[in-house]
Amino acid sequence: MSESRRSLALIMLVATMVVWGSTFVITKAAAKDIAPMMLATLRFLTAAIVLLPYAWLKGNWRSLPKPMPWGALLGMALTGIATFTIAFNYALVYGSASQGALIYALVPAAVAVAAVMFLKERMSKRRIAGIVLSIVGVGLVALGAESDNSSPQPLLGAVWMIGAVLSWAAYTIFAKRLADVDQAVTIALVSVFGTLMLVPLAAIELAHAPWQAPSTQAWLGVIFLGVAASALAYIAYGYALRELEANLVGAFINLDPLVGVLTAVLFLGEILHSGQMLGGVIALAGMWLASSGEN
Repeated sequence: MSESRRSLALIMLVATMVVWGSTFVITKAAAKDIAPMMLATLRFLTAAIVLLPYAWLKGNWRSLPKPMPWGALLGMALTGIATFTIAFNYALVYGSASQGALIYALVPAAVAVAAVMFLKERMSKRRIAGIVLSIVGVGLVALGAESDNSSPQPLLGAVWMIGAVLSWAAYTIFAKRLADVDQAVTIALVSVFGTLMLVPLAAIELAHAPWQAPSTQAWLGVIFLGVAASALAYIAYGYALRELEANLVGAFINLDPLVGVLTAVLFLGEILHSGQMLGGVIALAGMWLASSGEN
């Protein structure tokens, strides 16, 4: 691999983490007006609308393996879109954006463990120690939460976010297996499949919670989540997976919770409780240790 391609992959990965870090705040705000299942459906319907024309005109469809890798594509749609987004949205309905961001710090640990189990990648002792610290820190974040206006049921929110973490780790493994396929094609197909999985769930939700016209702010959130955080960011993430090791990509997700906490404090005025702050420091120390070397 050329140095320029690796550098581009790292830049795209950092940009993706900044965009994804902002989704905690934007999802939290949009979920005030749009129910979680419907919000997930609208997000990836928007992504599919953006991606399909581009993939049709510019995508390298010949890069798809033959026979069609239906298992991997449907696995990506199920884990990276349907279950991940549902869990992520419900986590931010019940918990605060800052709590969700700190718990999301478990993603590098989950991805690294999954890479060892399913991709036979190696894990250093330092990374193992960092993973253990991250888990301890996230546990303190969940246990140290207190109910308030932004976090009506923080423990339930924590459980949902852990589900999102596990879903994303599974998506990363599926995506790594299709990393050599044109990412515009892959993500377009996965967005369509994921949206089709979400539509019946949104319909059931709509039957129990009648539709109310969302605010302009909520619609802008849907557009951002669909275009920037899904269509563009998923392509960039797939490119990074193709050019970089899966556990290195997982380590860079460390930026995601940092951006999430910072934006939650600045834009939503959220306050971390003492137990969450202690857990956050420990989790961030674990993330640093896990990504600081291979010794």
